[in-house]
Amino acid sequence: MVENFMISDRHPIRDPQHARVVGYCAGCGHEIYEGDEIIELPGGEMLHESRDCAYDFCAEIGFAKTAGE
Repeated sequence: MVENFMISDRHPIRDPQHARVVGYCAGCGHEIYEGDEIIELPGGEMLHESRDCAYDFCAEIGFAKTAGE
């Protein structure tokens, strides 16, 4: 399967056999490779620079509730 590099959070020109994993996304749990665009959090955690990963991370550490109640 070929990803569209214009909407992918993965680097478009990467040799998968030589890519170095530098960590794991605190949002989606997938590998973060050297050269990926990330958001680094206090404590050394990393997120892919994507709204989905940020949402997943916030939903994991936060609590859902109705405002004002």
